[in-house]
Amino acid sequence: MTPAVDFRAALKKQINFLTRSCQSFDAGFHDEAIRIAVCIRVLLHDTKNQRSVLTHLNAKGIALTSTCLDIAAEAGRHPGARCRVFNGMGRYAPGSDPPYFPKLGNGRFRYDLPVEQWWMQAVFVLDPDTWVSRKDIVLVAADKEGAHVDAALTPMYLRLVESNDLGFVADEHGKQTPITEHHYVALRQMGHELLDSPALVAWTN
Repeated sequence: MTPAVDFRAALKKQINFLTRSCQSFDAGFHDEAIRIAVCIRVLLHDTKNQRSVLTHLNAKGIALTSTCLDIAAEAGRHPGARCRVFNGMGRYAPGSDPPYFPKLGNGRFRYDLPVEQWWMQAVFVLDPDTWVSRKDIVLVAADKEGAHVDAALTPMYLRLVESNDLGFVADEHGKQTPITEHHYVALRQMGHELLDSPALVAWTN
């Protein structure tokens, strides 16, 4: 008989992986964000052939912490208006190094969302017709840069990597350079949100 899998222990292992990857990111290893993406996919993403750790635990009904302005609700309060650009995951600080970084717990927003709403919440708007969710970022990062290295990144993801849509920094001579690593910063912020979600962490006890 095949021994039963201890999914609570599997959750704790993924939380430990997530914690260490976040610490490595903060130490300057920003490409560690890809491993953050892999952990998040294992925790949350279901397919026809694979079930997430939370699904195995029957824990998809818990709440997760969001630190992102609910841009969809905000847009809904202004009928007829179209959101042109939005960044809900990072902070700009001209003169700092780097000038763009995850806001972690220092942002204006902190509230709970059901798992699926958290997963599908828009965290970037690149143009009025391109809204980017946590799921969009995690799955491309995990599947095409983590589990496999794939040249065929999605156009949306490439726009986050290239960053031309989301701002520039100017040096002392006025030369403008696109701000980079929006995808990495977003993944690090997601790591913070999950580790700051009491209902998720409680499942590891």
